[in-house]
Amino acid sequence: MVAQTKVMKRKINSLYVHIPFCHSLCPYCDFTKLLLNRKFEDLYIEQLIKDLSFVKDEFFKFKTIYIGGGTPSCLRTDNLEKLLCILNNMRDDSAEFTIEANPEDINDQFLTTLIKYGVNRISIGIQTFDDKILDSIGRNYHLDFNKLISKTKLYISNINLDFIYGLPNYTKSILRNDLNTFFKLDVNHASFYSLIVSPGTIFYNKGIKEDDQDKSREYYDLILKKMRDNGFERYEVSNYSKPGYECKHNINYWRNGKYVAVGLGGSGYVGNERYTNTKNFSEYIKGINNKEIEKITNKSLEEYYLLTNLRLKVGFSLIEYKDLFKKDFLIVFDSHIKKLLEDRLVNIKDNRFYCTDEGLIVLDYVLEELFQNIN
Repeated sequence: MVAQTKVMKRKINSLYVHIPFCHSLCPYCDFTKLLLNRKFEDLYIEQLIKDLSFVKDEFFKFKTIYIGGGTPSCLRTDNLEKLLCILNNMRDDSAEFTIEANPEDINDQFLTTLIKYGVNRISIGIQTFDDKILDSIGRNYHLDFNKLISKTKLYISNINLDFIYGLPNYTKSILRNDLNTFFKLDVNHASFYSLIVSPGTIFYNKGIKEDDQDKSREYYDLILKKMRDNGFERYEVSNYSKPGYECKHNINYWRNGKYVAVGLGGSGYVGNERYTNTKNFSEYIKGINNKEIEKITNKSLEEYYLLTNLRLKVGFSLIEYKDLFKKDFLIVFDSHIKKLLEDRLVNIKDNRFYCTDEGLIVLDYVLEELFQNIN
């Protein structure tokens, strides 16, 4: 009799699943994406489920699962069910299970399918409530958002709304209206991102420019003040929540935690490697995944640790840092810390090092200052 080898499962808390399809291509988006094609959708879901089956055999159940895109909500109901069915069996009983959705895709059938398979958090890509701006970015639907969110709450109470400020023809008046409308909807989480014009996007090819720093700062300050005035805490550079509704999946990223990524162009962090799955759709549906792999060195681990943790309002524990890197952060970075403290960009309290409000706004500068002393 041949002895069977017992597979030793690994424990990683988070799983990311990428759906690349979209009804239309937003001019600012630089994520891995394709225009929706039902034949390609079927082939993709078939391969994705094969990949997830391998992941299921290799890892214990996940504490957070996040389906992003692209536009996961544009999947046909039968394909969405196939995907959610396998994911439901891969999650811990108390897992946070999130799916991204576009407003125009949300209806009773979609929401019923979500709760049938344990999805308990939804992230809706609003961008703005302004009809003219929405039309200009190809989101030419006109919806009653009060009805939409009220309907969603009947099924899922944990709701995030995504916004982008600084789009072409965007104004402070539009931002105020977006904020006021958001508060009336009474949801528990919001993400506000400044427009970034990346090479390869439609905006980039058209020569659209990002707002200058002064204007972007005006928007950011207004968002921060209004959100705090209305009971929201900024717990990460761009993310705000009511107490207890922080996104656990994203917090794992920002604490430099490990995570598995499945699907076209998905990025993961497992073992001593950060990887990005193939972005070649033809290869992917054939089961060929030539990943881009970055081996983590001591230097890059330290850089990633600072890069991710300092995005969080609470920063990082000095004790944890010493345990990980076998050195005292305050001694090694002494001169850089003094400069950042003098400029009131960072603070040290209760054995934690973190950015102030001002420091979070100029986080790139803070990191550049600290990275000088990593070797």
